[in-house]
Amino acid sequence: MNSKQTSALALATLIAYGAVAVATAQLGTSQAHKFLLAFFPLFVILSGVAFLHQSGLRMALIGLATTILLAVFQFSTSLEVALGASAIGFIKSLGISVSVAATMLMIYLMQETGTLKTVAKVIKHQVAGDETRALYVGIGFGSFLSSLGVVTPALFPPLLVAMGFSPTASIAIAVLGYDPTTSFSLLSIPITIPAQIGGLNPVEMAYKITLFLPLISIGFAFAILWLTGGKQAMRRGAAPATISGLTLALACLGTVSLDYFTGVEYIPLRIVGVVAGMCAMASVFAYERLKPQPAKPPKDEDYPTRKQVLRAFSPWIILTAFAATVSIQQVDSFLRTLPGNSEVITVFTNQKIDLDILSQIYTWIFVAILLSLATLKPTRTQARRAFTTWLKRFAGPFLAYSLYFCIAFVMAYSAMELVQGAVMPSPAYNTFNMNVVLGTTLATLFGAGYTFVAASLGLFGAIVGGSETSSNVLFLNIQRTATEKLGLDSTAFMTVYGSHAAAGGIASAVTPAKINNAVVTIGETHRTESLIMRKHLAVAVLLTAATGMLTGVLVSLGI
Repeated sequence: MNSKQTSALALATLIAYGAVAVATAQLGTSQAHKFLLAFFPLFVILSGVAFLHQSGLRMALIGLATTILLAVFQFSTSLEVALGASAIGFIKSLGISVSVAATMLMIYLMQETGTLKTVAKVIKHQVAGDETRALYVGIGFGSFLSSLGVVTPALFPPLLVAMGFSPTASIAIAVLGYDPTTSFSLLSIPITIPAQIGGLNPVEMAYKITLFLPLISIGFAFAILWLTGGKQAMRRGAAPATISGLTLALACLGTVSLDYFTGVEYIPLRIVGVVAGMCAMASVFAYERLKPQPAKPPKDEDYPTRKQVLRAFSPWIILTAFAATVSIQQVDSFLRTLPGNSEVITVFTNQKIDLDILSQIYTWIFVAILLSLATLKPTRTQARRAFTTWLKRFAGPFLAYSLYFCIAFVMAYSAMELVQGAVMPSPAYNTFNMNVVLGTTLATLFGAGYTFVAASLGLFGAIVGGSETSSNVLFLNIQRTATEKLGLDSTAFMTVYGSHAAAGGIASAVTPAKINNAVVTIGETHRTESLIMRKHLAVAVLLTAATGMLTGVLVSLGI
């Protein structure tokens, strides 16, 4: 079946699904009758990117328009609330979307000054062979940088292309590598924000997430090998894939367990991912050096000097220092309170948001870029070219991330109403809220077996919301309600919620915003985007299913 036939079949399926979903919702009155319709925006987005060869940005626009129309005409939401929810989602996305834009500027500047090639040479010298290099960069270096707030889909594709990988392999490594530790990215924001909102112990939440990481991290390590070199690469790289994946997982599990069981935060939650990424890199490096016949890559004649290496890595060294400083609780609290109410904005009605600009990682990425100008020393021509390229390319990924957040918040605010200037759930909230419809229907449909499929909501939420953070926040009460309905205790809920968050990390593999970001960074086409989406979707579904099975086992064991 050629691409045109595939697209035609996908479009016909999409239309048929929509017709059945609308008919079912109109003919029935229960939550279950609206399930297909509530799921429709996700189906539209996935179909468009994976099979209709549309960009993630275009499908984000279509998905948002579809979600608003459904919220207003099918899920008892006023247009004002739907648009206001979109505005809230856009502002809430800035922590990620601006970080994406900042990272892209950093990488283009490094590319123009030639320091990106220097970084590529240094990394290639650490380990030999494409398989170990892919794991070293993706699993190790990716986890390290994403934990600091650097967006690797924006950073890695040009670096990996410079190292000799194909564009599709570069995108796969950039998007898949850090996924196991997505919960610890951006200084562990995907854990700390929902824990604060839901009154949860963030360390306990982190511990529950890490229970799933041995399975997930090894799975992603082998997925990287499969997507970069097929079955042969999986055979050649089986040992380093297992070692790096397991090391990454055990580093997270070990550090979090120490804090959880002792009740003392020996290792701050914000730097768990940083520690794990360094351990994963060290494990691959040690594997190469300790093999019976170590294959140490020879240095090229033009291998950079120590001074050149420091110059090349200076933006990341500066950023690491800033991120480590900001991660200190007292410093973070000071930065959050310093501007006072000057950065608190009212979006609509009583909905206020504190931007916390000084504590956001994107602020420090921009500061690191400014300071690194003194070490990179770009010429005016190089700086102008980097800035011009950035202006041409950053808008697409920035908007894609933002729009997927908008979709998530429209779904969360569906069936809400304005009452005396305040947004409140309407009397029909439990029947018409799109997230409640999805969660409650799944719990009712699967009954006691819900624990085996609960992780699928994490996958769903992260794809629609564009990130694990939004998924964890918006589906918190759904998971809590579902587990309570099944008569499960708080321990079981935290395990289920941990699997939800872990699956949200898995979803990074197929989040349209992230794939679009990686594709745009190296100037690839929409067809590449569709190809990557289809391949990654198989990986995400398999790992989410495995996570769900493990969730059921852990809950049954009382863990």
